[in-house]
Amino acid sequence: MSNNFAKIKDYYLKHSRKIIKIALNATIVLLILVVGTMLVAFADGILNSPHVNSQLSNEVEKINNQEVIQVSILNSTVMTGLANKVRTYMQMRNFDVVEIGNYSQPLTRTIVIDRLGDSLSALKVAKLLGVADSLVITQIDSSLFVRTTIIIGQDYPKLAPFN
Repeated sequence: MSNNFAKIKDYYLKHSRKIIKIALNATIVLLILVVGTMLVAFADGILNSPHVNSQLSNEVEKINNQEVIQVSILNSTVMTGLANKVRTYMQMRNFDVVEIGNYSQPLTRTIVIDRLGDSLSALKVAKLLGVADSLVITQIDSSLFVRTTIIIGQDYPKLAPFN
C-alpha cells in the first residue's frame, strides 16, 4: 500500500511542477504584454502629441499676473460635446479654459482667434490642436478676458483632441 501511496505522491508532485511552471510562464507573458502596451502608449504620446507649453511668453504683457494662456472654446458644429472634449484636452496640458459654448454660425474649418494682440499664444494653441497657422486670425476684444478663442469647425475629426 505504501508503494501505491508513493506512486500517487510522485504523480502529483510531477504534475504540480508543470502547473507551477505554466502559471509562472503565463504570468511572465502577461507582464510582458502589460509592459509592452505601456511602452507603446508612452511612445505614442511622445511622438504624436505636439509639445506646446501653456506658459505665457516673456515677450507678452501679463494681465493680473496671469501665467498660462487663457482660452474660450466655441462649437460651430451640430455635434454635441466637441467643446467639452477640447476643454479636457487643453486642461490636461495646463491651459486655462475660461468658457465653452456654441458659436452662432457653422464654420467649415476650425479657427483660432487672437483676442489681445498676442499672436504667439494664438499660434501655440493652433499648434497644439493641429490647426494651420493660416487659420489663426486677430480680432481684438479685451472684454472677453481671454487671450484666444477656438471655434471648432466641421474639420474637427482632423484635430489633435479627436485623434
